[in-house]
Amino acid sequence: MTPREAADFEADPDFTAAVTPRRADDAGKVPGLRVPPLESWRSVTRRVAAGRAPAG
Repeated sequence: MTPREAADFEADPDFTAAVTPRRADDAGKVPGLRVPPLESWRSVTRRVAAGRAPAG
């Protein structure tokens, strides 16, 4: 991303919701690390999806 694109992304109201799963994915790449089940993300993904119109 360009600096402008990064600033626009960080200013988006959904920024935290967008990066949280990515950070969790990165943090989960530790051999032997115990992580919450996928089901624990259901409410987050539903909230994010409900606030976004389909692309197209």
